[in-house]
Amino acid sequence: MITRKMVYEHAQLLTITGGGTSEEVLMELGEYAVEHQLAREGFPEALLRRERQYPTGIQGVMGVAIPHSDQEYTKEASIVIALLEEPVSFRPMGGGGQVAVKVIFMLLLNKQEHQVEVLENIVGFIQDERKLKELWSEDAPARIYAAFGQYLHG
Repeated sequence: MITRKMVYEHAQLLTITGGGTSEEVLMELGEYAVEHQLAREGFPEALLRRERQYPTGIQGVMGVAIPHSDQEYTKEASIVIALLEEPVSFRPMGGGGQVAVKVIFMLLLNKQEHQVEVLENIVGFIQDERKLKELWSEDAPARIYAAFGQYLHG
């Protein structure tokens, strides 16, 4: 359940209860994207299919997941970041045990060429403990947009 929402241009920051399974959380986020006109119908299911095939959990300073789907489902290029009150187990990108995820970066991109750049920037972002902690600040959506906004236009 979403307990807090902050929006700045194409960056949205949600606080959600978490717990449960990764599929439940991804379905909730996918439905949120459709309801808020960020994604087309079918996006939640496509998000789950892709996560099953290519897991996105990353263990760093804290557990992070970077789920996304094909650009055909994107209506409005956006980045939705979910802060989880209770961690959720995700399968890791490179295989192995589960990752206890506290932050989800859900990408809705409309240009394939931006995907690699955005992923590289997110990896740099999540390796910086200070930046991750700033996600809990009041101006976090503006900081997120400053970091990733260049990829969310056009």
